[in-house]
Amino acid sequence: MKPKKLTSGNYRVQLIVGKDENGKRIVKSFTAETEWQAMKMAEDFKKLNVDIRPEKILVKEAVEAYIDSKRYVIAPTTLYGYESLAKNRLLAIQGYILTDLKTIDIQRAINMDAEKGISHKTIKSAYTLIRSAALIFGVELPSIRKLRLPPKTVKDELPPLGEVLRVIIGSSVELPCLLSVWCGGMRISEVRGLKFSDIYEENNNRYIRVRRARVCINGHDIIENRNKTEQSTRDVPIPDYIYTLIQQVPHKSDDDFIINENYGALKRRYDRLLKKHALKMTFHDLRAQFATTMNGLGVEKEVLEKLGGWANSKVLDSVYIRTPKQRIRDSLKVFDDYMYEVIRDTRTKKSGEVA
Repeated sequence: MKPKKLTSGNYRVQLIVGKDENGKRIVKSFTAETEWQAMKMAEDFKKLNVDIRPEKILVKEAVEAYIDSKRYVIAPTTLYGYESLAKNRLLAIQGYILTDLKTIDIQRAINMDAEKGISHKTIKSAYTLIRSAALIFGVELPSIRKLRLPPKTVKDELPPLGEVLRVIIGSSVELPCLLSVWCGGMRISEVRGLKFSDIYEENNNRYIRVRRARVCINGHDIIENRNKTEQSTRDVPIPDYIYTLIQQVPHKSDDDFIINENYGALKRRYDRLLKKHALKMTFHDLRAQFATTMNGLGVEKEVLEKLGGWANSKVLDSVYIRTPKQRIRDSLKVFDDYMYEVIRDTRTKKSGEVA
């Protein structure tokens, strides 16, 4: 149920109200001068005419209703993610009546998606969406813990930060990359959302406000005047080196974006650069580099969470901090030395006893 602007300038909302005897969908249209009026007309009709008893609602209909209820209160990227999951994932149970859905049915749908190579994370997100939709109709589906999902993808070890920096410094993507890996581990949407007016000074120190995101959905930029989470709204100290790079960017006003570049073009140049130097790392991995390096340097978790905008250390530890193999080896060396010392002492004592 998404408003469409007509050539007349009015807005139209189409609502599926049922099916005829041949199984063809019956669609009712609501047209008004403004978007919100058309939406309200459709919503009022649904409240008066749609049977919302769970024993009458399909999984697909429940999910659509849930998404519609969130349409104007969640970020466009989140909405796009919901709609994509609803359209493409766990399709095998979309036609079930909510109250008829059993654990075995859900597991079969999961198995079918897993066979197609769909990841653990995507399947989990799709089922969480369905479960949330069912709850608004008073139906509690099985917990995700009672289902078997495909194994989680093992994350690759990040290349050493020094190697990455040697490739990035002086390149055409130096500034956006450094904003991510040096300034609070910013997401690419946050980097692209920064404006010159976000820079300010306080007590002889420079900071940059992370207040918005510029995301690319279906090839079009959408400005979100809020961050992904409440914790993501933060002020990050900005090093002199990065400040100097920013000042070299041509701009007409402080309201201009610092990185005023198409997402696709930026990503392609970044990918080509790293591939040329045989480095396997996504742009988002720069955020993980920030977390991993800061953690390795002994920065307190509380400070790291604040800088990167993480809600808690659980996500930080499980997703972003990746322990380098060298650090594991260095840590194990301490244990190895202990073991060798014990072995030497034991052998010395035993040889003395034999003598």
